[in-house]
Amino acid sequence: MERALGPAGRRDRDDTLARMRSLYDRLTLDERHFLASALTGTLRQGSLGGVMLLAIAEVAGQDEAAVRRALMVTGSITRAAEVLLGPDRPAAPASSLVLFQPLAPMLAASVESLEEALALTRDAQIEWKVDGVRAQVHKEGARVAIYSRQGNDITAGCSALLPSLQSLAADSAVLDGEVFAVGPDGVALPFQDSFSALASKGQSGLYERDRLCIYLFDCLHRDGRDELDEPLQARIEALRAIAPAAICMPSVRTGDVDLARGFYADALAKGHEGVMVKDPSSPYRFGGRGRAWLKVKESRTVDLVILAAEWGSGRRKGYLSNLHLGARREDGTFCMVGKTFKGLTDAMLAWQTEKLQEIATERTEHVVAVAPSLVVEIRFNDVQRSPRYPGGIALRFARVVRHRPDKAAAETELLDALIGRLAPGAGPPRPKAAHTDDAPPLAKNQLSLFDD
Repeated sequence: MERALGPAGRRDRDDTLARMRSLYDRLTLDERHFLASALTGTLRQGSLGGVMLLAIAEVAGQDEAAVRRALMVTGSITRAAEVLLGPDRPAAPASSLVLFQPLAPMLAASVESLEEALALTRDAQIEWKVDGVRAQVHKEGARVAIYSRQGNDITAGCSALLPSLQSLAADSAVLDGEVFAVGPDGVALPFQDSFSALASKGQSGLYERDRLCIYLFDCLHRDGRDELDEPLQARIEALRAIAPAAICMPSVRTGDVDLARGFYADALAKGHEGVMVKDPSSPYRFGGRGRAWLKVKESRTVDLVILAAEWGSGRRKGYLSNLHLGARREDGTFCMVGKTFKGLTDAMLAWQTEKLQEIATERTEHVVAVAPSLVVEIRFNDVQRSPRYPGGIALRFARVVRHRPDKAAAETELLDALIGRLAPGAGPPRPKAAHTDDAPPLAKNQLSLFDD
């Protein structure tokens, strides 16, 4: 290994080790533990991207907006830090995108209703909210690459889409969009099917008559010119100038609630999640930037019973937290349809921990099974197929609204009614072979859908 490094390589290694020793000697015990965990990949901490961005800006002595721009065009906090804090750091952060280097995407904030969104953005660009895989398309000549939201190259899984993208009327382009699967009726399939198709390298992950589609909704670069600072309306015009209407995201420009409501209903009928409400004057910026992009996925509520609960960890240690949710069968038994710890306040955690222990029927180190008697109101976005549970379905994005001790278990939602809410295109549920009543077996190391 010494010979493989060569003299220059050994000098660089020795210099690096010397700097690390010097740094390590100046750190406290806690700081040393933090550094070692960061270097070995075992660090678990709660600092979000925005916090790290501010830290990089301070250490680099750069303006926050310039660092945010550098993070966007380099595609990640790690790459931005390498450029801004490295030995060859530039005088000014990068501000122009590079073809085939994925950008960090612009994200949307959530609102509860169309009315709320249109009150914030009165003259809005409204688009379908497709439940697909975020796809950033880079094109130069005949070369096309597609990247996921995390910057992973997913081109191999999108081979069926490449001919239409190669024929775009631009020599170079960077476009934002969504890849999704549709059934033979043209209705979008659930996210899990689209993701499965990409993971299995495209059409092989779909049934024979299903297919992959792409909708483009933004233009970030066209023929040598970055469009990031242009208003959304100009970027959409640039997109429509090079892409056929068939692969552009369906949209409408309006502030009229009734028109928007009809457009929303059409999106749902086609199997999509809801709509995006965007400010036509907004530039393209990394992350969720206030009110510029709003996603509307109007959730529903349902009354279910609690079948079991898992002991929490971290700040929830000592509380029963992750709830196993059950829907009622016609024969009065209950079928598990998901888990959630979302939406629980400290007061709710304390109350349910006491109440659930009063009705406990079985205990392990991690899970407490209970009599199916305590009702809980759950908000969710949709119902999807799931082989994890006996009924073959699961609630998506479930969160607790409130406990309902005033309701009887016999008044809760029927499993058949939930199955009837399966998203269009989802197909029938695919239940497990085994039929289980009440709470599932309490495995000692039972995995959760959501980690505390």
